Amino acid sequence: MLRAFRLLTGALLTLLLAGRAGAVEPITILTQQDVYNDYVRFIDNRDPLTLNHFDGQGSRRDVVELVLVQQALALGGLRLPIKLVKVDNTSDSYTRYLKEILSGNATMGGNTAWLVDLSSIKDRVFVSAPMIRPGEFEAGLYTTPDNRNALSARTLADVQMLTAVVAESWLPDVATLNGLKLRNVLQTQSWDSMVGMVEKGRADVLLAPFQPTPDMSLSLVGYKLVPIPQVKVGLDGSRHYFVSRIAPNGAATYAALEKGLAQLRAKGVIERAYRESGFFNSRTQNWSRIN
Repeated sequence: MLRAFRLLTGALLTLLLAGRAGAVEPITILTQQDVYNDYVRFIDNRDPLTLNHFDGQGSRRDVVELVLVQQALALGGLRLPIKLVKVDNTSDSYTRYLKEILSGNATMGGNTAWLVDLSSIKDRVFVSAPMIRPGEFEAGLYTTPDNRNALSARTLADVQMLTAVVAESWLPDVATLNGLKLRNVLQTQSWDSMVGMVEKGRADVLLAPFQPTPDMSLSLVGYKLVPIPQVKVGLDGSRHYFVSRIAPNGAATYAALEKGLAQLRAKGVIERAYRESGFFNSRTQNWSRIN
C-alpha cells in the first residue's frame, strides 16, 4: 500500500511539474515587421545560435542585432523559450513598441535604441551595455539613383543646399541634420514615409546606415536608394538593448543578456557582426565625414 501511494504521489508530482513547465511564458522579443522579414531571409532556416558569419542576403544592422540578442541570452544562461513578436511598420509603431515593453506585455526590444531616447524611461527598463559605442555610428546620405544634384555633392556646403527628411521621433537624426544646417529639414512620422518622400522628389536625402550590398544601395519594395559617394555623417551617442522591469522574468533576462553580451564583446563577435553586415563599412573608411 505504501509503495502504491508513493508511486501515485510521484506520478501526480510529475504531472504537476509538466503542467508548470508547459505554462512557462516565453521571453517575448519585439521587432518591426520589415526587420523580421529580412531576418527570415537572412536566417534561411538556420539556427541563429550557431551563426558565425553575418553577411549574406537580408543582413543589415537591425537584423544582426536580432541574432546577437538571442546568442547573448543563450550564452548568459537563459533557458526559457524565446518568441519573436512583430510590430507592423506604421506611423505609431514605435509608440506601440514602447507601450508593450513598458507595460510588461513584452519582455524586451530585439533592436537597440539611442541612450537619449531611453533616458526618460530608465526607471521602467533595464538598459544594457552599449552595443554601438559613442563615435561608432556613421551613416550615409541616401538618395535616388537619378538625383544628380544630390549625388554630385562632395562638401558640407554642397550638402547644405539639399532638402532632407527625417522621422520626428528620431531625436539623434533630427539633431544631426539640424546641426548640418541644411537648407530644409522636413519631419514626418515613419521610415516608410521618409522613403516615399525621397522617391517622389519631395526631399533629396535621408540618413541611413551603410549597407553590405556591392554598391551599398538600400533596396526596399519597389524602391532603391544609394548613398552620396565620398560623404558620411556621424551620429552622436550610444545604442543599447532595453528590457522591461515589470515583465515576467525581466530581471533574469537582463542578467543573462549582460553576461552574454560581455562574452560576445570579448570574443569580437559584436564588432564582426556589425562589420560583416555592412554597418561598420570599411569601404567608407576614407570618405569625408562632414560633421
